[in-house]
Amino acid sequence: MLPKVPQARPCIPEEDIAALLEDFAQILRSGRLTMGPYLARFEQEFAACVGTEHAVGMSSGTAPLEVALRYWGVEGGEVVVPTNTFIASSNAALLAGGRPVLCDIDPQTLSSGLPQIEAQVGEKTRAVVAVHIAGLVAPDMEAIRSFCRGRGLLLLEDAAHAHGARADGQPAGSLGDAAGFSFFPTKPLTTGEGGMLSTNDRDLAAFARSFRTHGVSTEGRSLERLGTNYRLPELSAAFGLRQLARLAEHTAARNRLAGCYRRVLVRLGCGAVLLPEFAGRVHAYYKFPVRLPAGQQREWVVAQLRRRWGIEAGSVYWPPCHLTPFYQRELGYGPGDFPVAEKVLSQVVTLPMFAGLSDQAVERVCCGLAELLAEGACGVGQ
Repeated sequence: MLPKVPQARPCIPEEDIAALLEDFAQILRSGRLTMGPYLARFEQEFAACVGTEHAVGMSSGTAPLEVALRYWGVEGGEVVVPTNTFIASSNAALLAGGRPVLCDIDPQTLSSGLPQIEAQVGEKTRAVVAVHIAGLVAPDMEAIRSFCRGRGLLLLEDAAHAHGARADGQPAGSLGDAAGFSFFPTKPLTTGEGGMLSTNDRDLAAFARSFRTHGVSTEGRSLERLGTNYRLPELSAAFGLRQLARLAEHTAARNRLAGCYRRVLVRLGCGAVLLPEFAGRVHAYYKFPVRLPAGQQREWVVAQLRRRWGIEAGSVYWPPCHLTPFYQRELGYGPGDFPVAEKVLSQVVTLPMFAGLSDQAVERVCCGLAELLAEGACGVGQ
């Protein structure tokens, strides 16, 4: 039986495991399990990495998005969000008291560019969420930023996929008014669970630090506002510090693997459509999406890769937000609302991608995909 190829997995070298055990022992002996020196250092080094003045550690990747939208006062207003994103991006608007207004996507980037965003901006719009899908910063990010500034709209980066990504030399996380990162286990940088808010807005950072601790003042124990517990524990922060030290190395590995995928798929000529590369962009390659030829059934391809080849493949994202039962029931969305997203995303498969993936595994994934697409072209499995 062939060994399985997971879609994603955290990359934790043995030397980091040994160092982490020492960190954990130090934390446990100290008795300071939360809001201690490891979190302070992680926040400081993360801010330096993404090029912002402030970073605030939180318990999930959703929390920074919600907190930024709460601070901006979107309650009763609208927040424009791509329909192609993990549901947390748009749910953050609901959690902050706003209404997510979804928009269609650019088929070349799988996220929303300025034309798609601008089409959904109205009198009630308070904020725009720019999602760096699969780790790519949108080619027209500067135009999106200028548009938002001209309209007085918060530009919030959902950088959950984009640790290590850059646009014209500027890191993801520093391109808007604020950004939210996720540290879920599959992400380019993980703490197991957790997230980070990055911003140059001192008042937003202070609000976030208060809100994550039940609304208590950062200066003392007085309750300033209603908040909740969104704290990131010390053990998680220690893990994050070790991962952050590896980020440049792991980003380079992902980019090398992406180049390997491109070369092998082109060599095999299997018909899978590669997404374009864009000048001035460093891609984080959280995912490696390919578009299947017309007529191929995505679900069948994914199932056969797993069954025959032991290869785990996935999507970014299917179904898109507007086709989820909750959004159809509560917000009135339905099939046909965003035709580009529905057509393109139904053809997109994401191939295994993580820093520890081998070139041999990439070759096997590509060969398996090529074999299945050849079968599909002959009508097998259709």
